Amino acid sequence: MIRITSHTGTTHYVAPAAIAEIVEAGASSQWHGIRSVVRLFDGRVIEASETAEQIARAAAATGASS
Repeated sequence: MIRITSHTGTTHYVAPAAIAEIVEAGASSQWHGIRSVVRLFDGRVIEASETAEQIARAAAATGASS
């Protein structure tokens, strides 16, 4: 599981296999603290405070250790 923090401060623990897409947020979203948008296979969307690169690295590191 990896930890993703939403721009509102809510912590989500997500299995890397559940992540469908990670997209870097646009400039206007970043102004509001949203650094990336994470879409899950179940349809949920997390507007994250971490960058897409940070989340992708965490997912890769977790996948490599399991």
